[in-house]
Amino acid sequence: MEGIRIYTFYLLTRENDIDYVCEKLDELIQAMRFNEGRNAELFYNMARLFSRYCGRREAVLNKTLLMLEEAVSLHPDNADFHSEVAF
Repeated sequence: MEGIRIYTFYLLTRENDIDYVCEKLDELIQAMRFNEGRNAELFYNMARLFSRYCGRREAVLNKTLLMLEEAVSLHPDNADFHSEVAF
């Protein structure tokens, strides 16, 4: 999972193939669900990482929103998660 995160971050920051970045983000989300499916902080932190560096690319922001929604569904009482979705 860590390797997918690093590779996806590299693609996002150094390459210009957003479709491939989104494909890798889907792969990362699936790996997080499989390996750390109850870790809301992981979903939250990954979403923050990729949303900060995506350059407002809508496709990537949609993937980070999926991560945030997963975090909110795991811990609906966490205000930090909700405030991140609002921005």
